[in-house]
Amino acid sequence: MNYKVKFCVRVHQGGYSYEEIRRIWRDADRLGYYSASLYDLLNIPTLECWTTLSALASETDNIKLIPMVLANTYREPVLVAKMASTLDVISGGRVELGIGAGGGRRDHTVSGYAFPSTSTRSKMLAESVSLIKKLWTEDNVEFDGQYYQVAGANQEPKPIQKPHPPVLMGGHGEKHVLRAVASQANICNIGNGMSLGDHDAKLSILSDYCRQIGRDPVEIEVTHNTSIVLAETDHDFERLVKQNADRLGKDESDYRSSLSNAIAGTPDQCVNQIRSYVNHGIRYFFLIFPDPISTDTLELFAREVMPAFAM
Repeated sequence: MNYKVKFCVRVHQGGYSYEEIRRIWRDADRLGYYSASLYDLLNIPTLECWTTLSALASETDNIKLIPMVLANTYREPVLVAKMASTLDVISGGRVELGIGAGGGRRDHTVSGYAFPSTSTRSKMLAESVSLIKKLWTEDNVEFDGQYYQVAGANQEPKPIQKPHPPVLMGGHGEKHVLRAVASQANICNIGNGMSLGDHDAKLSILSDYCRQIGRDPVEIEVTHNTSIVLAETDHDFERLVKQNADRLGKDESDYRSSLSNAIAGTPDQCVNQIRSYVNHGIRYFFLIFPDPISTDTLELFAREVMPAFAM
């Protein structure tokens, strides 16, 4: 079934074995989810993002593969371009390159990476993505930027997707990061659990940056990043809320408050909540299911919620 709304299963792979991650991705692929993602952190006990995505490419058939998001500061753009084009070829054109300025100071410093200012990292991000696109689409690339330089670089094979894989840029900083998003992103992910009002405020700033460089803001696909708590009935939902609060060691009322901007409730309630964003022009949802992600929950969402947004 084809959907006019895209749903991504956002997997925070910490605490999961590879076998468990593979099961989640296979389930999501089988059930018709559009994409799935892994995060990019180094100093936590978890599998490295890109290596795991490469393995998952051979375990799945249709689902898009997304790093959510690569820290630009961890890998030089020539390497990222080569990695992404290789994975796009291996997967049959299923890569969406999620990339950001790199926001975790401690993850940088304990690894021996420099952690420049937000302004500098944002400029590095924009320049890096510009170079990556050139390497994907041109031969004998000459690039003399402030932060990156190449002389006669020629990467083959090129990605399968034309003109190139979509670039998803993550980050919500209004002064610097959104400026980089305006100049280079095909897709933006600019916050977690944001209300429609929050979206409007961020997108107004993004639109201003787009107009300053002569770009139409509609060229950038807007996504919504949100937690989802789903149960088949009201009774099951109440029981699930209690279970999740206990598991997280939270007071139940505090946990309920944390769901104020989540997609939460029965399938019909979730459909209505998603539809409010769809009617606002947002048609790509990154869903953070409660850990551990169960096949039953993925199946319930695919069976009872996704068909409401079929073509």
